[in-house]
Amino acid sequence: MPFMTKKILAGETPFHHKRIWMLGIMFVYFFSVSGSMFILIRKVPLFVMDRKDTNKLIFFYKGVGMQFGVEGLYVGFLFMTVGLLLPFITRVIVRIKDSMIQRATMVSAMIVSFWAVREVVGLNHWKTGYYAHAYLPSNWYN
Repeated sequence: MPFMTKKILAGETPFHHKRIWMLGIMFVYFFSVSGSMFILIRKVPLFVMDRKDTNKLIFFYKGVGMQFGVEGLYVGFLFMTVGLLLPFITRVIVRIKDSMIQRATMVSAMIVSFWAVREVVGLNHWKTGYYAHAYLPSNWYN
């Protein structure tokens, strides 16, 4: 039998490893929620220099007509944080034996998740001026 056929039948290829698939899935998820395809196709700049002060860089543009690459990567990172905390909560925290450590870890994960959602909602409100008033408290809008 050829070498590659033996490896495939024995399950010793990179495609048989669960962790490689998990890394690939995380890459595709981040790539999709950060708008990286849009950034690549449209050749969107990551940032621009401020016209008034050339020593400053502008990473976020206020308004709905424009988005810089850093903004998409930032929001993608926040979505990725919440997306990774969910399996952490459902797979890792439930296996912790000490209930106090389990509770502290759960509360920490919830605080980080709420922070990430608040950042996304605040950025959306800053850019567009729209409120998500039916779902979130009004003091979340800075």
